[in-house]
Amino acid sequence: MTINFIRNKLALLVVTGALIALSVFQLPANAQRSEQANETTRVGATALIGLARGDRLRFTAFNPSTTESLQRNEPIRMQVLIYTGTGEVIAESPAVVIPPGEFRFVDFDHGDLAISGEPGTTAARNQVRTIALWGVRSRTFNVPTSLELLDNTTGHSRVVLQGIQEF
Repeated sequence: MTINFIRNKLALLVVTGALIALSVFQLPANAQRSEQANETTRVGATALIGLARGDRLRFTAFNPSTTESLQRNEPIRMQVLIYTGTGEVIAESPAVVIPPGEFRFVDFDHGDLAISGEPGTTAARNQVRTIALWGVRSRTFNVPTSLELLDNTTGHSRVVLQGIQEF
């Protein structure tokens, strides 16, 4: 009877140890292959802009059909982050895939941002900073970008900043 008790206790300890080991050292699950597996995330250039109540900020990018070395381009992934002057992230766009030869944009409306107006401004104006994150593969190419400040009432652009993101 004591031998069975010792054997059962030993078996219980072995099973408990195996469960602990499996929970600490989890095996990777390969059920779904990530589309981002071969991508490198690169941080793009920053831009500073004043955003007032009634404004919308639009970040646009174009993925060329071919690279500068005339190779067929691949899709790229873009995500834009909006920061306050103190470095807090206040908005984040969804990741947008841009196929070769196409444009994509993301919008940020002042009313959707979790910020209040700066002291001394009558239009609840805020200085914000944008940074684009790019999911790219190893090829070298340039991505034309623009940052627009749009009036929500009229739809007109008041400020347009253009640039080239080099990869």
